[in-house]
Amino acid sequence: MQLTLVLPNLLDVSLTVLAAVNAPALARLLSTAELPVLEPDGPLAIACTNIGIAKQNDWPVAPWLARAAGIDPGSRYWLCAEPVTLDVGRVEVRLAGVVSDLDAAESTALLSSLRAQFASDGIEFLESGPGRWWVTLAEPQQLETSPPDAALGKPLIAHLPRGADAARWRRWQSEIQMLLFEHPVNRLRESSGQQLINEVWMWGGGTLRATDPAAPIAAVFTQTPLLRDLARAVGASPVTVPSSFAAFREAPPAASALVWLDALNALDPQEQLIAFDTNWAAPLERALDRHELELKLVFAGSGTALSFTPHASGAMQRLRRRWSPPPSLSALLAALADA
Repeated sequence: MQLTLVLPNLLDVSLTVLAAVNAPALARLLSTAELPVLEPDGPLAIACTNIGIAKQNDWPVAPWLARAAGIDPGSRYWLCAEPVTLDVGRVEVRLAGVVSDLDAAESTALLSSLRAQFASDGIEFLESGPGRWWVTLAEPQQLETSPPDAALGKPLIAHLPRGADAARWRRWQSEIQMLLFEHPVNRLRESSGQQLINEVWMWGGGTLRATDPAAPIAAVFTQTPLLRDLARAVGASPVTVPSSFAAFREAPPAASALVWLDALNALDPQEQLIAFDTNWAAPLERALDRHELELKLVFAGSGTALSFTPHASGAMQRLRRRWSPPPSLSALLAALADA
């Protein structure tokens, strides 16, 4: 079996916090791994690659998510369009967060204004529910974007659209900011202390194309809404993440699988990582030593990911680890990431 196991936000946990975590099996797994492979596009790229969605100029999740929502993407170009709040400081503008509490009336009012503003530009705004929006055009765009989780809390300038068509999209996004600045929906939300919608974050652009037939993933285990929708859209049947490797092995057999674990509490992950060490890392270590599987261990963070390939320990390594203290998880991660 080929197993890809993803810890989606481990790289967001500080090394100081990780130094206090007692996870000897996980540390030993990392100590057998080759140098990690850096995925600069982060967890989105890991998800797409493992379910057969190939990169275009962007990781084209928008048309697949539209398909998952029951919308036929056709041959048009699609972008996810998320209502967001920007934090405008004296020096920098940062993405403060995605607005997830729009009601149906607010969503309808905002979309009505956006549609009227851009009717002559060939842009069509669609939705599948309050705040779940897309932008679609007839012609493909030469555009690279960043998913909102990669830009959250960071200076905006590094995450604005890039590519041959980027200047037009940056201009349109400036128009959206001006349109929303004094919008009646925002005035009402401000008076009630709710998050303002002062931008629409465009990302995940592309057209719907056939999935990569070489993608080996046959089973997807996740509770993450975006990955569940993408998996369904490509024809997979995602199921709930098992509580342990033992429970995972009770699932119907598959040649390959993607297990996307729940996000860690980045400020206090000790209990979750200790449980992971007992329920996943230790039995995985034993399965590797018995040559029962091939393992890729992915540590992801905001906008980046590291892929490790642990190997079976030799007889001398297994004997040595019985009498030696386990390596430090934080030290191993620091050394491997720097390499």
